[in-house]
Amino acid sequence: MPALYKYLLACIALFGLCVSGGVGVFAQSIATTTVSISNCGDSLVTAPEECDVPGETGEYSTTIVGRQCDVTCRFGPYCGDGVLQTVHGEECDDGNNDDGDFCGADCTIEPAGSGGGGSGGGGSRSSGGSNEDLGDTVVRVSGIAYPGRTVNILLDGDSVGTVRAASNGEFEFSMNADPGPATIGFWSTDAFGTRSITYTTTFDVTQGAVTNVNDVYLPPTIKVNDATIDPGAILTISGQAPPSRTVSVYLGSNKIGENTANSQGDWSIAYDTTGLSSAEYVLKARYQSGSGSLVTQSSYSSSLQLFVGIDGSPGTPSDLNRDGRINLIDFSILIFWWQTSGGDSDPPADINGNGNVGLEDFSILLFNWTG
Repeated sequence: MPALYKYLLACIALFGLCVSGGVGVFAQSIATTTVSISNCGDSLVTAPEECDVPGETGEYSTTIVGRQCDVTCRFGPYCGDGVLQTVHGEECDDGNNDDGDFCGADCTIEPAGSGGGGSGGGGSRSSGGSNEDLGDTVVRVSGIAYPGRTVNILLDGDSVGTVRAASNGEFEFSMNADPGPATIGFWSTDAFGTRSITYTTTFDVTQGAVTNVNDVYLPPTIKVNDATIDPGAILTISGQAPPSRTVSVYLGSNKIGENTANSQGDWSIAYDTTGLSSAEYVLKARYQSGSGSLVTQSSYSSSLQLFVGIDGSPGTPSDLNRDGRINLIDFSILIFWWQTSGGDSDPPADINGNGNVGLEDFSILLFNWTG
């Protein structure tokens, strides 16, 4: 799986589709990087997003003014971000685009004496090298899942451990990792044996630092009492979510009901299918917490096929050509719809139902790969 994962990531890179970004933050004497999960792609900049510009890819900019927003709603690398990026030809980066301070506006080193602030500084502190131990390279994850359930952690497609969520659904997990771009995934099964989607996010791991991945909201699970029903029948839709979260259920793009998960995380709604024509439909759910400007929403759950008045059997969401296998054909379909809403693809190329075909859908497809 690791070799296949790296091969497919390389294929995406050839299309100019693979983007990553990261920010280093130092707290006390321990270096940390913090990555937070948000509803990216809605053109609204909400904490912890730095930006939200659909269509921008986060390409390197030579100036602060020209910086681009990447697909994770963080600014891509640029001269003036205070991070030395030799891969982009930077010799220095002092956090600005000013000349005359020993680091030029184009992030190249200025000759000695060109700075406006006296001599070059204090002895060995400004020497070119250091034997200081950078410390461990660690990823620390915190998020919310289903109360008392085991959360499975994947790193670049490989299982790296599990953690049990507390009674309020919160969980934390730490692991060592290699520096550079990484994709981390999470999945769980609820108390009824229903599996969640594999929720993924991609970010940069900073060498010699603790990279904190915060605000991981595992979407709710969803199931129905019967996927094939007659028009007018009462459909029971249920699942689990973190306790006290309001779960909304959608039939296609239309919200058809909501309920609040109880202290065990259980939720359910009864939906009267009177008025539905005989056809195949798609059900999905998401939850929210808070109110007003402090509302936080999860991504969508897995999508369920519902057959009203017709015969049918549910398929695997990642099987984009419905041939019973998940392989390069499905990968090609995913690439065709890349960075779109998925159009009218059936099953949806937007596998996780967040409105955009991207790395999260690719990771889900890869996890279900059969070859």
